[in-house]
Parts: sequence; structure tokens; C-alpha cells
Amino acid sequence: MSATRAQLDDPALIGRVDPAGFHHLLRALPASAREAWRLGSEWPLPSSLRTPRKVLFAGVGGSAIGGDVVSTLAGVASEIPVQVVRQYEPPPVDEHTLVIASSFSGNTEETLAAYEASREAMRLALTTGGELARRAERDGVPVFTYTWGGPPRTGLGFGVFATLAILSRLGVFHLPPHEAEATIDALEAYTALWAPEAPANEAKRIGHALYDRAALVIAPGALEVTARRWAGEIAENSKHWAFSAGLPEFDHNLLEAAGVGAMPGLGVVLLDSPVTHERNRLRVRETAQLLRDAGTPVEVVELPGRTILETIMLGCALGSWSSYYLALLRGVNPYPIPVMDGLKARLSEG
Repeated sequence: MSATRAQLDDPALIGRVDPAGFHHLLRALPASAREAWRLGSEWPLPSSLRTPRKVLFAGVGGSAIGGDVVSTLAGVASEIPVQVVRQYEPPPVDEHTLVIASSFSGNTEETLAAYEASREAMRLALTTGGELARRAERDGVPVFTYTWGGPPRTGLGFGVFATLAILSRLGVFHLPPHEAEATIDALEAYTALWAPEAPANEAKRIGHALYDRAALVIAPGALEVTARRWAGEIAENSKHWAFSAGLPEFDHNLLEAAGVGAMPGLGVVLLDSPVTHERNRLRVRETAQLLRDAGTPVEVVELPGRTILETIMLGCALGSWSSYYLALLRGVNPYPIPVMDGLKARLSEG
């Protein structure tokens, strides 16, 4: 089946493929980010929390990507490390460690296990409710709760901006309010440019370019978190194979496979931005050329943004919109995740 970019300008396509209006959740990212920043800035800090020596962010899936963004920012702007834990067992903790247990539903088994295994640490629950909130209240552990009407992967605004606000207040790093607000303003502006009513926009172009191929998304330096987000969004929203990698590491191992020629059905997206290291920008250009010479389709996407935070968040938003348009072209509803839900059901019986 062929697909044309012009199809994406047809409102009837959204009505057929996206009857629940998943695109409204993508539109709501700026508003949810603004609300999360406000709530995190106003939330009364409990006396049990103080400036930590390290932070562990325990979560998986859509509940972890916010931690990935915060960890990336801490890596370039803080002496206090922030590590994301996507496992049942966290690394060793002590009274100087802050463990943020993040579970959208509050019922994620990996996060609950990590929460229970971190009793020697300062703990904070980040959730909409569920078992995590119940256990935290039982244990006298602070709970930051919020309300969001979509699936976890669409709650990125809360995962990033509530966490940033709280950690900034705890002295993990300093994020000036004007930088957070400028990032949210930029999200509003670019959401209008990438929304369905904007014809022939960049997100539609990318979605169409990925229509008939699996995607390998590569990004340099601090933008690697954005590539990871793209791969997850393409898989969940578009029901399409996608993977991610980072530069310069990709050039020190995986690139060698290009020497045997293109992999059938694979396309590469290379993300770039002025906020990344100049040598990594050179790597983006040269890597793209080597892959093209080997016959691999390559899309180089320069992300907008004036700061690392702004670039990461705009890059994540662009990836979400691109995956949405890919889902429309493939004729798959972006909202449900039946395979993942099926696995959860099987695990609950085991």
C-alpha cells in the first residue's frame, strides 16, 4: 500500500484512524508542562527531603522518560548525579540518596519493587495514585500527585517539569524560572506549527519519510534522550519497529555495519542542533554521508531550540507528532497498546 503526504492534510483521515482524538493529548503538552512547573514550584517541600548527594529516578516506560530528561540536564548542569533506574532492584542507597519512585498508574511492579528496596534513602512518590500512593502514605513518604487524562507516554510535561521544579528547589541544580517558561512558550509555538491543521509541516514530512521502513534514530550528546523518546513513540504510537543510538558512540561500533551495504527496510534519522558539541555536529554530517553512500535512506533533522532543555523538549514533541502522522498513514490507532497490555495481563497471572 502506498501513502502520500497529502493524505495527512485530510481531516477525514484523523476521524477514521484516531476516533479517540489522541492528537488532543499531543496538543496539550505545553499546557501540562506549564501546570506541572506551577505545581512543582508551589508544592510544600516536606522536612524529610533535603539536598541529596545523588538522585535515583525509578520508573519504566512513559513514567521514566521525564527522569531521562532530568538526568541529562543534571549531567551538564549539576555536580549531583541523577540516575534513571529501570529495574526491580536499585543500586545501593543511603540517607543521602533521594529516590523518586515514578509510576503514572501507581501500580507498576518494577517501580513498586524499587520503592520497597530503597527504605534507607529519602523517598518521594510521583504518581496519579494507585498502590504507590497508598504505600507512600502508609510509610509517611511524601507523595506528589497530579491528574492527567491520557496514557503515561503523553504525560511527559509532568514527568519533566514537576521533577525539575522540585529538584531545583532541593538544590540539585538551578533552573531559572524564565528558562522553564521560555521552553514552555516554545512548545506552544511549535505545537501550532506541527498540528494537523498546519499543512505540509515538518512532522508530517518525517512521518511520511518513515512510512515504509523501520527507524534507527541517532542523536548526539545530550540529545540522545530525544532519540530514545522518538524510538519509543514510533513503536507505541505507530506500532512500527524503531531503535535509538547516540553519537559519538555509534561511530565507534555500529557504523561499521554500513560497510556491508544497506539493511533492507531500514531508514536512519539523525538529529542535530546548534546546542550540541561542534565535533558531534561534524559527526552527524559525516555519518549521514557514509550511510547514504552505503545505500541507506537518511533523514537529517535539525531540531529547534536555544537551550539544551528547550531543544530536548521540542525534539521530543516533534518525535511525538511525527509518530502520530506515521500512525495515520499506516492506518493504526495511536492510542491503544494491545501487545503491551497483553503482556501485563500474562505477567499478572504468573
